[in-house]
Amino acid sequence: MRKNTKRLLLGLVAVAILGGVYAGLMHMPDEQDTSSESKTLVSADADALSSIHVALSGGDDYTLTSTTKNKKTTYTMSGTQDTSAYSDSLMQNLFSTASSISGTVVEESCSDLSKYGLAGSDSISTVAITDTDGKTTTLRFGVSSDVVSGTYCNLDGKTDVYLVDSDTASALLEQESYYRNLTVLGSYYSLSSELQSLTVDALADGTVLTVQARDTSDMDETTAKAYSDFVFTAPESCDADDSELKNGLLSDLQTLLTAQSIAADNPSDLSPYGLDNPTARVHIKTNSMDATVLIGSVTDDNSGRYVMKEGGSTVFVSDASGCGFLSDDWSDWRSANLMPFSLNEVSQITVTQNGTTHAVAVTQEASDEEDADAESEDSSNTDSSDTDSSDVSQTAALDGETMSTEALQQLYAALDSVNYTRIVDAPTAQQAQATVTLTMTDGTTRSLSFAKGGSREYLVSVNGGAYAYGVQQDELTSITDALTTK
Repeated sequence: MRKNTKRLLLGLVAVAILGGVYAGLMHMPDEQDTSSESKTLVSADADALSSIHVALSGGDDYTLTSTTKNKKTTYTMSGTQDTSAYSDSLMQNLFSTASSISGTVVEESCSDLSKYGLAGSDSISTVAITDTDGKTTTLRFGVSSDVVSGTYCNLDGKTDVYLVDSDTASALLEQESYYRNLTVLGSYYSLSSELQSLTVDALADGTVLTVQARDTSDMDETTAKAYSDFVFTAPESCDADDSELKNGLLSDLQTLLTAQSIAADNPSDLSPYGLDNPTARVHIKTNSMDATVLIGSVTDDNSGRYVMKEGGSTVFVSDASGCGFLSDDWSDWRSANLMPFSLNEVSQITVTQNGTTHAVAVTQEASDEEDADAESEDSSNTDSSDTDSSDVSQTAALDGETMSTEALQQLYAALDSVNYTRIVDAPTAQQAQATVTLTMTDGTTRSLSFAKGGSREYLVSVNGGAYAYGVQQDELTSITDALTTK
């Protein structure tokens, strides 16, 4: 008896479940046959569209307009005067998507649009696409299909129902905030290739830092290659280590300048963001931009940092890692090489040690190939300033005696590789034990003076400055050894 009762109860449960499933299916809209025909809903050149009005069921309501003048197309968002507040590329993508929309026919002359979420205004999103002739096509979007990827749609005033693929529907139904420009400066700039100058006021330790792109306008290509792309002018004048600078300071700033989100537009009070009294100010100048970025406080979850363009109206949230440079030691980005130069610039090298001076006179000579080319040309068309240093070779005399090419190259390599291993915190006056002076072809001089430091170390003064750099003893030994090379 108990077994029969149990079987009866299980049977009733099964029937109830099946009945529920059946009822659910009866209330679901009939899904389309995957072989159903596809119909073009909008087809036009993107340039032939003048505006797109989007009204989302969630409340967003905005209009994008497209204007072409002198073959240049600009895009604007309704209600804003700041053309940089929204992304041109994202708005362009919307016009491109809206120019070609098709849908799979689900049901023709549908008598009950509610099963597709297309009845009533509260649940419907609309996209009105207007072309340059003034013709408007309005698409109404309902619910998404539970079975096939897509969103149900119909044309305004029509009862035929279509299924528009999810990618297209999503692109057409983005919120207004999606189109906001998240570049803090209004456009993307590659700092490693476009930067002219940069000032950070200040790092966490109070250091005010200025770095500039090196001016190579008076250098030939070969000479320019001997130097770094960037130089520091504050807190000291020295060459940058391009790799360290780009992977450190410039990389962090690049992250900072591409925000993750927008915290506020036109805030009346900047203090909640720490921007009334910024932690740091970063002045950036490129060929096409000159602006200052203000860095404020961290977000409540410590993952972001509030930033804004000075004079701008938008407070952005950038990844906090973009401010990592503030706590770095700027000397990590400077070149360890104390006297970079190109042999093409040198007319004399003087080495004085223990009262003895050796002088290497360097002569710049055009190569035989260059001489031959010059002779074959009309002299009236010859300009000596056009001679590239790659066509120039050097000969040298050490204390009046011919110096071999190998010895000159060894000396050049030794001079070019004098790198410091530490910076002296509090340099003191020293007595030079050796001095190396380069006289350049333009008459200027550069010098390194060596004084005894710690074990197997010299303290070095650059161009008469403080003895602030510790270098290995072998650095000077390599220079003096080169003078004895035949």
